[in-house]
Amino acid sequence: MSERKFLIESRRYIGDDGKSTFDSWIATAEIVEVKHEDQYLVFYPLEGDHIGKKHNIPFNNIHIVREL
Repeated sequence: MSERKFLIESRRYIGDDGKSTFDSWIATAEIVEVKHEDQYLVFYPLEGDHIGKKHNIPFNNIHIVREL
């Protein structure tokens, strides 16, 4: 069975260029932890500029999580 990958996107915000934008990361189920009591999703991106760096995203800042 292949590894399950997920795309995690933050809520949209206005960037430095004045346009609506959002951050997105790719992670696998093995490196995503849900902190129910703290209301955070904790993960380490597999791709991009922040590869391998721990991310803590509050539930209310998550726009979408979908399987690739």
